[in-house]
Amino acid sequence: MRSIVIASGKGGVGKTSIALNLGLVLAQQGKRVVIVDADVSMANVGIMLGIERAPISLHNVLMGETNIRDAVYEGPYKLKYVPSSLSLERVKRLSMERLKGAIADLEPIADYVIIDSPPSLNRETEYALMAAKEMLLVVTPDPASLADALKVLNFASKNSVSVMGIVINMSIGDKNEVKKDDVETLLSSQVVVSIPEDMEMRRATIAQVPLVMRSPQSPSAKKIRELAAAITGEAVIQPETKVKKSLLRKIIDFLTGRKDPQ
Repeated sequence: MRSIVIASGKGGVGKTSIALNLGLVLAQQGKRVVIVDADVSMANVGIMLGIERAPISLHNVLMGETNIRDAVYEGPYKLKYVPSSLSLERVKRLSMERLKGAIADLEPIADYVIIDSPPSLNRETEYALMAAKEMLLVVTPDPASLADALKVLNFASKNSVSVMGIVINMSIGDKNEVKKDDVETLLSSQVVVSIPEDMEMRRATIAQVPLVMRSPQSPSAKKIRELAAAITGEAVIQPETKVKKSLLRKIIDFLTGRKDPQ
């Protein structure tokens, strides 16, 4: 089992969207994937999947009330996920020390465990990082994001978490952005993929339908499939594309009785 934490030095860089969509792509490829929402204060994975509440969550696990296998739910493409609670009442009572053991308990049912960590570097983030063997660091191409990312990298290095690489997100190709080469130099890590700013990602978030399901041919979805291929070392199967017919073509097909092949 590979345990991969998706981390960021600051909030608002699209970390959770990447974690969820990456997990879905891997699940589409037939991998057994479990996404763990370790952002116990600002849970978002369930919201992005359109799930309002779950009877048992990671909070119950970290309070010692149940085993993590009882908090696993199934989503699209047989993706499995462990949500966190939206309630903040019990956050102070959570024992984050239990997270690493809980992740290890998922091994019988998972090829990949993707941990969505809290942003920045706080107590919860540190335990999320230490619960994984590998880390992908999500940044945006601006100085503030990179400065905060350095802190996360340093902590990961000191705690034997292998850095798989950097994901640059929300790139608009502006000349004032920090360039890929400079990102790699500053963070001493390879950029695995650069994902462009994409309105389809925002629309998918609003609709509570993951991007790779709602807009599989969007620029961001294509880059996330590239990321999945880099992780697995396997070619990623591309989704089928249905070509939209023009109104004239529809009328001709109706008059001639032509039907689409099944």
